[in-house]
Amino acid sequence: MKRLVVLLILAALALGAWSPPDAGSVAATSPPGVPRVLTCAGTTVIRPARYVLACADANTYFIDITWTSWGATSAAARATFVQNNCAPTCAEGKFVSYPATLSLSVPKTTKYGRLFSVIHYRYLVSASTTLPLMPLSAVVVPGTRPVCSTDPMIAARFVIPPPPFSVRDVTVTRQALPAGEPAGGGANLKRLYAVRFFVVKGNAVLPAGHTFTQFAYVARQVTSAPWCFLKGGSGP
Repeated sequence: MKRLVVLLILAALALGAWSPPDAGSVAATSPPGVPRVLTCAGTTVIRPARYVLACADANTYFIDITWTSWGATSAAARATFVQNNCAPTCAEGKFVSYPATLSLSVPKTTKYGRLFSVIHYRYLVSASTTLPLMPLSAVVVPGTRPVCSTDPMIAARFVIPPPPFSVRDVTVTRQALPAGEPAGGGANLKRLYAVRFFVVKGNAVLPAGHTFTQFAYVARQVTSAPWCFLKGGSGP
């Protein structure tokens, strides 16, 4: 089992708890100065039994939360972490559950009162877990790896995140351009590759100890120009 550690430093207003909260979640007589969290409904609670991280789509949340502490500076709990695997899309994905621990810290004074602003959580995933992948084409670190090359497969490898992210067993396989993708002059000027790699050192999205496939488009202006990474992500 791999332990995936995620640290999210969020504005207090971005934290959301499942609404309506379970009985006992709202502390009507909580001691003055004890921080709360803000629900998606705009109310404040302490010790929520369920907690949504993203109010926009509720694709990531905690259930069955058992709080072991809740004080003036921090709170801690055991819970079940639930996440949409977004496979093949988030609309068609299924929700997967993991045992987790979480803590709240860094209370701040807001117009809603005293609120925790940082959540730190850990959850266990198996070696076969497929986590949702985020497009990585926006990651640009000059000088760390080639964006362009005379070899299109080298340009396609740019979809792999930069150091300190580390991978091995990289394979690059050419794919047919999807029907809806503008050819941009045909196969001589645009290509699609599947880049498969094993993560040795990962991040919050692509954890270590897993094999992932990212897709990369490469293109060139004319046939005499080098191939350059165009865009990429978790699906073509």
